[in-house]
Amino acid sequence: MSITIDDVKKLAILSRLEFTDDEIKKFVSDLEATLKQVEAINKVDVSNVDLIEDTIDADTDLRRDVVIPSLKASEIVSNAPEKEDGAFLVPVTVVED
Repeated sequence: MSITIDDVKKLAILSRLEFTDDEIKKFVSDLEATLKQVEAINKVDVSNVDLIEDTIDADTDLRRDVVIPSLKASEIVSNAPEKEDGAFLVPVTVVED
């Protein structure tokens, strides 16, 4: 899969970001390099690896999963360009092949 200048421009529009032509060209190069690395990782044969047994020791003490928000939801939504009832209001996005 290759990334084009138009792909990066489309992502910038969807992300509400603005870039110079030089920045867009650099992103094309960077994204293509990243995709090549992902393709290489996908080629690694892990069919004989039992990930659960190989990564978690039965004697490991696990910490309790506690969610501690760093910001109040109202503070986060206050930065949104459009909001409604305490939630982000975003345009409908249609993805075409």
